[in-house]
Amino acid sequence: MIHTGELPCEEPGKTWAGGGESKRCTACAESIPPTEIEFEVMLPVSGLIVRLHRLCHAIWLEECEPLQPA
Repeated sequence: MIHTGELPCEEPGKTWAGGGESKRCTACAESIPPTEIEFEVMLPVSGLIVRLHRLCHAIWLEECEPLQPA
């Protein structure tokens, strides 16, 4: 998803976390049930809002870290 541009690597803006709303995770396309934590991240450069499982959010941050400008 990162390499296709569907999940951009950019500095996240506001980030919220809470119970899932059964929406699809932008990274893995699986539903995020209310029993799991959902991260909702605003990406100010692209204007996207992405929703991620807790683990998908952590992986996204880790994968994008080397790509962020210093």
